[in-house]
Amino acid sequence: MLGAILCGGYGKRLKPLTDGIPKPLIEIGDNYTILDKQLSQFRNAGVTTVFLLAGYMHEKIEERFGEKWDGLRINYLIEDKPRGTLYAIANLMEKIGEDVIIRNGDIVTEVNLEKMIKNHRDGEMSMFITPLVSPFGITELQDGKITGFKEKPVLDYYLNAGIYIVSRNLFHLFEKKEGSVEREVFPQIARQGMLNYFKDDVFWHSVDSMKDLESVREKYADRHIAQKYPQ
Repeated sequence: MLGAILCGGYGKRLKPLTDGIPKPLIEIGDNYTILDKQLSQFRNAGVTTVFLLAGYMHEKIEERFGEKWDGLRINYLIEDKPRGTLYAIANLMEKIGEDVIIRNGDIVTEVNLEKMIKNHRDGEMSMFITPLVSPFGITELQDGKITGFKEKPVLDYYLNAGIYIVSRNLFHLFEKKEGSVEREVFPQIARQGMLNYFKDDVFWHSVDSMKDLESVREKYADRHIAQKYPQ
């Protein structure tokens, strides 16, 4: 199975950090970037070839990782401008002929990718989902009064956690056009009963703001990449 990472966005909400580096190269530990974390997880799950779907400041990503990194073979598909997740994924699918596990380039998680791959059902699609935690404290109500409070509880819903396995016989559903794969393709696959889920109640965080980044850095403060690649 191939791996792929969507890492072509501008990261505008993380300025000024992203004025000089692309979002996936933001450090979450000492010389330990989001992309270091994601690539290491692919390697640990037995994936040996990864495509980086890059754009903005892709040269800096290539400089850090090259064509071989820590046992992985790295390929680059470069867009001159962002055209949306659907275009990037469909462009990838035109060039490969086997199942692929795709992840968003701004997700930091301890998901067990090896287990997710083993649980994947051939011929269909799998999506990693994670419990939705309320960003706010909530009130508990009874008989017209507030009876208590809960600080940021886990809600009875699950998030699309930004990691997908797509079997090759579904590639034809991904049309190469600008747009969002989450809105244009995933609902169609779900309606056809081909969208499975994988639940793993582990640390998960998207890095969309400075507040998000602070939370992730607290988790990975002691992580460090001792040397730079490529090998």
